[in-house]
Amino acid sequence: MNIIWHILLTVCVSGQCLSQDVQWFDGASAKKDCFLILKRYQEIPADGDWDKVIWECKPKGAKAV
Repeated sequence: MNIIWHILLTVCVSGQCLSQDVQWFDGASAKKDCFLILKRYQEIPADGDWDKVIWECKPKGAKAV
């Protein structure tokens, strides 16, 4: 069974945060591909007055602890 990895974008302003899937990765190299592409997304300048902009790779459906 392959795990689907995804890039998740979270932006926060005034104490409210919103998250959005950006890209999914499937197959044997999904984790590696996710982190490789993540570097490119992290280079994109923020397009608003956000308090936080967080790009992360993680398995689809995973919860942070």
